[in-house]
Amino acid sequence: MKILHNASTLFHNVNELVGTRLIPAYESPSRITSILSSLTTHYSIMTVPTNLPHALSAAAKVHTPAYLLHLENIFASALASGLVDPNGCLLPECFPVSRLPLPKKSRPPKDLCARIGYYAFDMSSGIAEGTWVSAIASADLARRGALALAAGEDDTVFALCRPPGHHCAPDLMGGYCYLNNTAIAVRTLLDVLSAGEQVSVLDLDFHHGNGTQQIFYRERNPCYVSIHGEDEYPYFSGSAGEEGDGDGEGYNLNLPIPCEDVDWEVYEPRLKEAVEKLKSVETRWLVVSLGFDTFMGDPVGKFQLETRDYGIMGEMVGECGWPVLVVLEGGYVIEELGRNCLEFLRG
Repeated sequence: MKILHNASTLFHNVNELVGTRLIPAYESPSRITSILSSLTTHYSIMTVPTNLPHALSAAAKVHTPAYLLHLENIFASALASGLVDPNGCLLPECFPVSRLPLPKKSRPPKDLCARIGYYAFDMSSGIAEGTWVSAIASADLARRGALALAAGEDDTVFALCRPPGHHCAPDLMGGYCYLNNTAIAVRTLLDVLSAGEQVSVLDLDFHHGNGTQQIFYRERNPCYVSIHGEDEYPYFSGSAGEEGDGDGEGYNLNLPIPCEDVDWEVYEPRLKEAVEKLKSVETRWLVVSLGFDTFMGDPVGKFQLETRDYGIMGEMVGECGWPVLVVLEGGYVIEELGRNCLEFLRG
């Protein structure tokens, strides 16, 4: 197994608004340090630097140029304008929601505070001085992982991506996500694989990967399959009726689970259904968006999976026999995150 880490993913550290409380974000650097502490005694960790030109090129195949420019420069611009302290955090204050009478082709506002909201859909993705450096490092890990998998360096590659990415659309951040690492990995794979080799995404985070779905909704390669909490964040996507459109019709499968006493006995049948879908589209390469916020007691999840369940989950994925790139998404019970991750990889 090849495990990729970039120390620059630890630089991002922000606040978020939860209800009426402004708190340190649950998505914190300690997530990665927890995982590393559990994995280093069992696996060799490859620590790599960010290859910025290649990372930017890969990100540009998923995200718009204006969005990438915004993400890279907004904190420095706000700092120069006196809108934020060097150790501060930018949060949006106004959003261009669809029910407003907006022009069909709206432009980014000149006001910096308004621009933050223009490129965001919630208040859980603050921007600090280290956000861009960590986000592009995270994207680069996904890119490197995809290339390593395609080159046959290992049949399982784990990219320790942070911040996560599956909520991020081509020009929208949200849900702790700034660049869509999974989508970047998929685009990288498709660029180097032979034509017609089916790539699929299995999203196992508690929350629906609205960004990944949006990016690939009209495409048949990749196929996107998600198991997630029904009627949970991001609230406005993830229903079973969302099946893809155009060439992608039938290549998007959502398997929402009502959030009442969801233990492994309830979860396992949905995972079996997901695996059958992946087999039916003749998957050749698999990218797993792996979130551990399905764990019992997670502050932003409502499932009740236990540590041993992740071993069974990993075994079910591994038994399919496909080369697998695992991209880290959520999971916020820091004390157990490393053990849960280790259990999945052992499976």
